[in-house]
Amino acid sequence: MARAEAPIRRPGLVTDPTCAIVLAGGRSTRFGSDKSLALLRGEPLLAHVLRACAKRFADVLLVAKEPSRYGSFSGNARLIRDRALVSTPLAGIEAGLAVSTAEIAFCCGGDMPFAVDPSLLEALFAFATALRGVPAGDLSARGHRRSPRGVGRPETAPRRGAHRTGALGGRKAVSRR
Repeated sequence: MARAEAPIRRPGLVTDPTCAIVLAGGRSTRFGSDKSLALLRGEPLLAHVLRACAKRFADVLLVAKEPSRYGSFSGNARLIRDRALVSTPLAGIEAGLAVSTAEIAFCCGGDMPFAVDPSLLEALFAFATALRGVPAGDLSARGHRRSPRGVGRPETAPRRGAHRTGALGGRKAVSRR
């Protein structure tokens, strides 16, 4: 197997141990069927996402309620079962972080074949590196709190488990105040 390319290649930029967490198996109520299985150029969207992640990350995790549904094209991705009662992206991310030892995780949906863009990854990982030690809920722009997108650190995974029951929404779950 070919070695994964480093997600960051700028000279002098710290490259932490990283992983990719790919979320699949949402309800797809508006789409009508499992969107990650929709075909693009003859292959499921999820296959494109996993292949792109495998080129950039040594550790790729595929999180789903029924991961066996995607095993035929998951490659070397680790299949992780999301056992949360409430099916939300935040619950899937938490399931991935629970088994990962990476310092930084890139997260995307299995229906996002163009999310694993090298320029986007460099920008996101540079941002995450600059935020070393800053809790996710403390991110702000002009005094307005913002929820993190795309990349996160396990130590900022706040109030683990509270989102599983629906007690906290995504914004409240990342708030430390």
